[in-house]
Amino acid sequence: MNVSAFALVPYIVTSLVYFVVGSIWYMPLFGRTWQKQTGVTMTGSPDMGAMIWPMIGQLVGSFLFVCGVYMVVMLGNFNTLKGGLIAGASVGVFFGLSINSGKLLFQSKPVLFLIDAGYNVVGALIAGVILALWK
Repeated sequence: MNVSAFALVPYIVTSLVYFVVGSIWYMPLFGRTWQKQTGVTMTGSPDMGAMIWPMIGQLVGSFLFVCGVYMVVMLGNFNTLKGGLIAGASVGVFFGLSINSGKLLFQSKPVLFLIDAGYNVVGALIAGVILALWK
């Protein structure tokens, strides 16, 4: 395996962590409330064939989000716990909150805004810390 393949390891690991945080966030923590707010129902066991593409898409999205966090970590030279928190908070607030603001402003769904934006902020904080401290 060459050096460039190893360079992807922090992104892949952090993407998987971000994805798992999302699974916890949207299933046991806020799943029922999110379903009510969005109108999405998950009765019974979901068809795994129908779930595979959305899950792959979410993993790709997680990877891209983590790459964005890493860019802030690198540009700010944040290589400490505090730096990782600053980078994560910056991405979470400036991008996560703003992208989800339509749920609050146009859809009048403050609870959905808090759930989705909260996941982005918490996930960005965790990703920022992992990437800043990765050696």
